[in-house]
Amino acid sequence: MSNNKAVEVIEARHEKLVCAIIFILAIIAAVWLRFAQIGVKPFHHDEGVNSYFLLNLAHHGEYKYDPTNYHGPTLYYFARVAMLIFGETDLALRFTPALFGTLAVLMVWLLRKRLGPIGTPVAAFLMALSPGLVYFSRDFIHEMSFGCFSLGIVVGAWRYAESKKFIWLALMSFSAGLLFATKETAIVTAVVLIVAAICAAVWDITRSLVKQNQFTPAALVSELWRNIVGVLPSPDHALTALIIFVAINIFFYSSFFTNAKGLSDAVESVVMWTGRRSSEHVKGFWYYFGILIKLELPLLVGSLLAGIFVLWRGTRFWLFVAAWTLGMALAYSIIGYKTPWLMISFLIPMTILSGYAAGQIYGALPLTSLRLAWTLALVIVLLFNARLAWKVNFVKHDDNGNSSGYFTGLGRKLEFKPYLDGLYGYAYAQTDRDILQLVQTVKDEADKLPSRNHTGILVASPDYWPLPWYLRDYDQTAFAGSLPASAGGPPNIPQPIIIANVSQQSEMDGLPGWRALPQAFTLRPGVELVVYVRDETQQQ
Repeated sequence: MSNNKAVEVIEARHEKLVCAIIFILAIIAAVWLRFAQIGVKPFHHDEGVNSYFLLNLAHHGEYKYDPTNYHGPTLYYFARVAMLIFGETDLALRFTPALFGTLAVLMVWLLRKRLGPIGTPVAAFLMALSPGLVYFSRDFIHEMSFGCFSLGIVVGAWRYAESKKFIWLALMSFSAGLLFATKETAIVTAVVLIVAAICAAVWDITRSLVKQNQFTPAALVSELWRNIVGVLPSPDHALTALIIFVAINIFFYSSFFTNAKGLSDAVESVVMWTGRRSSEHVKGFWYYFGILIKLELPLLVGSLLAGIFVLWRGTRFWLFVAAWTLGMALAYSIIGYKTPWLMISFLIPMTILSGYAAGQIYGALPLTSLRLAWTLALVIVLLFNARLAWKVNFVKHDDNGNSSGYFTGLGRKLEFKPYLDGLYGYAYAQTDRDILQLVQTVKDEADKLPSRNHTGILVASPDYWPLPWYLRDYDQTAFAGSLPASAGGPPNIPQPIIIANVSQQSEMDGLPGWRALPQAFTLRPGVELVVYVRDETQQQ
């Protein structure tokens, strides 16, 4: 071996080692941001509803998929396992999304041959530090596992196309099965992935034929068909993969063979979802773009830079990733129904694209000094990203005004809508931290009551989620959503504690034998709660 080749081998090994070390640091950052102080953010309304289904599964062994309003069953069964390990705790519920948020970062390593020694750790850190990916990895909802399964499909499909090893096809099939068993919007992801793969192949083949001066429509179709046939799995591989996909959906939607109707409901849900026209959560086409500018600026800039490299000289894989990213962003932007957590489906590929851009720019720089400067710039960007992720998730996690972001002062000065409209952010009708104080106050008051009067709590407010989770230890709690009607006299309320909406104060203040605690508590924007306790001295 010549001296030059020996030096190249040593440098390559050194690059791989540094890449691996930095990647491990990214995993550590991902774990800390997703699991640390996991209960500091109060449960969202949707988390409270999901916890109700989980507790019903845990206590009564019963779960039946409902296609009309709720998503797939995987979240509850995975969380049930976590609950067996950690008990009925905030950690048990949020462990599942936090775990899948971490697994998504880990899967970046499986793309290291595509990303290279610079792109791999950069993509991993961008995914680990994304304010949005961290935020929804700390919510007991379906989206983070959904995003992880989407990435699993991509990794498995492309690794199988390269190697024809069944383990990668199994990863793709397993991920696809879990994707469809997690949320009805799996059909959107599936369509986008297929279209992205076709677009990438057409672009790559056209580019090659034009370069060879051999382009004709017939040549394009012929070459495209040859490529499709070339990546198709063998019959035995295809059949096994299909069995895995179908089995996963049968197991989960039938509630492990206890609810046969769940299978037909799963099919019905796709039809219902595609035909649904909601008047709720409707926002304009540019809503997600505004959030990207405000909270995910490094990913937006990185993806735009990647687009330049991809169109110029990107391989078919990177053409696919670019089409996947753009396709998911367009699909969810065209659909009127918009919530921030839907962004996960394109935030994940954006981190990969941005890592690719970082590696391409590094490789294009001719001087070591310029490469060092670019590395320093990347470190500074990641530090800013980490700071914003910490602020959004640990300091202002219930800031429904969504005041955090990049260049907020400039954005407000220019009167740019995302910086003036509180809807542009990840806190979305988020439960206020006040609710934790309310729960503690109720527990303190309950502890003061003699056991003969400890008959439970009446939650009279029509808005009360996620209180069922926080008051789960009080088995006599009644979530009535209203005060009992009176028949010519004071209503009979056996519970010694009432949680009411401020709009119900006029009804409560006239009732003898009750005293209101001095503090009102914010549940979420526009919902204020007050606590009443039976006053034994007045009754005597």
